[in-house]
Amino acid sequence: MLQMILRRSITLPAFALLCGAFISLGCDDPPPKKNPFAAPSDTVKPPPIDSVPKPKGPTEFSVTSDGPKVGFSPILIEKKDGKDRLAKALEEEKEHVDGKDVPLAVDRKAKLDWVMAMFEGLTKLGASHIVVKTETRPKFHATLSFTPQAKLTNPPACSVVAVVLKDRGTAVWKLSGGTATKRSKGFAGPDLSMTGETIEKRAGACKDSTNIFLSADEGIEWGLVYDIGASTKDLEKVKLDTFILLQQRPVAGHKVEL
Repeated sequence: MLQMILRRSITLPAFALLCGAFISLGCDDPPPKKNPFAAPSDTVKPPPIDSVPKPKGPTEFSVTSDGPKVGFSPILIEKKDGKDRLAKALEEEKEHVDGKDVPLAVDRKAKLDWVMAMFEGLTKLGASHIVVKTETRPKFHATLSFTPQAKLTNPPACSVVAVVLKDRGTAVWKLSGGTATKRSKGFAGPDLSMTGETIEKRAGACKDSTNIFLSADEGIEWGLVYDIGASTKDLEKVKLDTFILLQQRPVAGHKVEL
């Protein structure tokens, strides 16, 4: 009897202790599983982007059939403040213009006034030359290097001036004025062969100049002006290698004021 009492006295506390251990283990929640894709809590967040970073290198300048562009930004040049907007956009790119040969892509259908405005803006910022790329006939040069008008000092008075007229014919005369030789238009624009012969004759009589001044009447698109210059570059009897886009439209046969 005494042994049974002793067994009970030992067995009951031990049993209670064992049960308590199991209860204790059962009540603790297991630790949550970690997400293997979660970022570490101490990761440093990048600073917020306040502005779009500017691309490195020189900005592309162009004149499309819709107007001038500086980089990807079109300039509404025909607005009241259009020229001011263009000047401001170009000013931001001065480091890529001042003292440099500046590439300029020009669409054939671009208005001559827009090209003149771009030339004026680049010249004011100190461009040494403006290297124009325009689609033209396969046998002509696709790029021409233009000398800014403002950089010329005392060009010879006999220098050649060539202009595309309203009817798409051409007029050729000398810088100091005089009778202009006119050629009728060809099939799709100026007759470049006849015009080239006239330019050769005029330039041949002016040995001191390799200049040719280019322009066009109101309403004539840039491509026709470019073709005159591009077709002139490879004339056989004379060498004309200084191309100048006039910043004011001249009148055929009149003295050209620079």
